[in-house]
Amino acid sequence: MIDRPQDTPVTGPERAPSAPSAVHADAPNVSRRDFFHGLVGVAGLGASLALPQSLRARTTLSDSEPGARPLVRMPGEPQVGQRPASYVEDLLELLLDRASYTHRTSFVPGMTVPRTLQEMRKGRVDVCALTSNTESVEGVTPLRYPLFRGLLGVRVLLARRQQAAEIARTPDLDALKRRYRYGSGADWVDRNALEALGFRVVTSPSYPGLFQMLRNGRFDIFSRGVTEAYKELDDPHLGEDLTVVPDIALAYPLDSYFFVSDSNPALFRALHDGMRRARQDGSLNRLLYGHFGNSLHRAQLPARRWWRVDGYPVLPGTPLDLFDLSNPEAAERLGAGRKA
Repeated sequence: MIDRPQDTPVTGPERAPSAPSAVHADAPNVSRRDFFHGLVGVAGLGASLALPQSLRARTTLSDSEPGARPLVRMPGEPQVGQRPASYVEDLLELLLDRASYTHRTSFVPGMTVPRTLQEMRKGRVDVCALTSNTESVEGVTPLRYPLFRGLLGVRVLLARRQQAAEIARTPDLDALKRRYRYGSGADWVDRNALEALGFRVVTSPSYPGLFQMLRNGRFDIFSRGVTEAYKELDDPHLGEDLTVVPDIALAYPLDSYFFVSDSNPALFRALHDGMRRARQDGSLNRLLYGHFGNSLHRAQLPARRWWRVDGYPVLPGTPLDLFDLSNPEAAERLGAGRKA
């Protein structure tokens, strides 16, 4: 394991490697193109915040080229043309800039989750983002700072337009579990947890197929992160005839961490220092706002009834005090562009 700075919240017992499907709850293993975004939320990560050109030193050059700066290798497709950077890609660059870590980022395409972890253990991939309830993996160390400050666990419900008002009249969480079928990816990390907590889960291995199943009445509600739902609704291939159920939000402790190969302790230290500085100087908030401020404004979270999903499993050592946007007031302040 990497020697960690003393103030890094990465405590907790070491565990056997988890199943390869232990990725973000909204991350089906459906395609190479979607893999990287799937690790942290599939589609719906929002438009890119315009970062300075100095932060966009992304390339696919080889280690062997003369004079090359150190590579930071991560899963994903090379950024070409007009593809905007995802929030996690921009965050990685921001943290390394705050740590004054000179580097260039190389994307490694065609990676599944098991392959990523295998390559990280071999030192051929340096960093990826996985969910906060991913158990320890030999040769890979989590930096336990929640990348979204708890926003991934703030959920709104998609439903068919004709049924949304009825669902909004549901009196409490227990009634929601009894009355309505809940859609989920077959391999999503929160599926088993939610089934154990009484949700009637209907699954599909296909991410876009879940939206079609919802339109066809195969299930009734589709829980989406507040950072995801509105972009999905705006996508004509996904959101047709669907809407966000008014008045209700679910919340449970879910976020993502950067996981770093133990072969690159300098990168781990740089991400740790960069995160500390980005939280202190407000640049983390500004990046979150640039990507998700519009979605938070549309969600109107303080106007909703927040139903906490009690009993959702949390690994020992999870720094829940850093999941500080998982309450309506703080999330609304960020959505309004104020200090959160």
